[in-house]
Amino acid sequence: MLLTIDIGNSSIVIAAFGEGDAPVASWRLRTDRQGRAEAYRRAVCQHWQQSGFGGGDFEAVALCSVVAPLTEQWSGLLAEMLDCEPLVLHPRMTLGVTLDVRSPEKVGMDRLAGAAAVWERTKGAAVAVDFGTATTFNVVDAQGRFRGGAIAPGLGTAADSLAENAPALLRLNSATEESSPEFELIPPSSAIGRDTNEALRSGLVLGYTGLVEGLLARIRSELETPVSVIATGGLGHIITPLTSSIDSYDPWLTLSGIRTVYRLNANKERRK
Repeated sequence: MLLTIDIGNSSIVIAAFGEGDAPVASWRLRTDRQGRAEAYRRAVCQHWQQSGFGGGDFEAVALCSVVAPLTEQWSGLLAEMLDCEPLVLHPRMTLGVTLDVRSPEKVGMDRLAGAAAVWERTKGAAVAVDFGTATTFNVVDAQGRFRGGAIAPGLGTAADSLAENAPALLRLNSATEESSPEFELIPPSSAIGRDTNEALRSGLVLGYTGLVEGLLARIRSELETPVSVIATGGLGHIITPLTSSIDSYDPWLTLSGIRTVYRLNANKERRK
């Protein structure tokens, strides 16, 4: 099996791929930039033990990271745990798409993995929309060129910012003036909220849906061709059912892209 790791700003997602398109198992850890390798090792081993896995089950490993302090740490940790060098993804690899942007080396590797995944799947113009700490719109045109895209604050990040800068809004319900339950990012029944909680859910969830629809409409008009849109990321399942602008939701899209890049580069890296 191939072990894939996606180190993001909020979470570290680990998945084991066999022959199928979806992983046979997956695990999630919280990203801690100050975390020590031994603590991560214990957490991973605990997850594996609970799922009936061990290091010997994996023949190879591919690592994608946007958190520089953790890239080297995890590379060394995985080499020790699996007794093989991980393939650490970078923009100069063969990606399956060509990079038509001003500074390829500055593009987050998770964005390029998403682009590789949607091109592999559609072989046409497509957008991978990754709903994470930031929401990224990663555009591939009909010629298989990664054209860049857009980056917006993530849905959860917007809610956290509101909680930090206007805490009373999330603490009080306007109808009762009493402490309300923990705020949930779920769609309201109406765009017109009848209390503070409903108004917040309208503004955040439905308002965010409008942001997504607006950006996708502009991207489609600039590409001037039919465009497939696949959503992914931890909060993508909230927005996808609310709009016809997104064709499907795949929680494993970035990890599938990591696997695609691994397959395109594994033999080349071994020959070095």
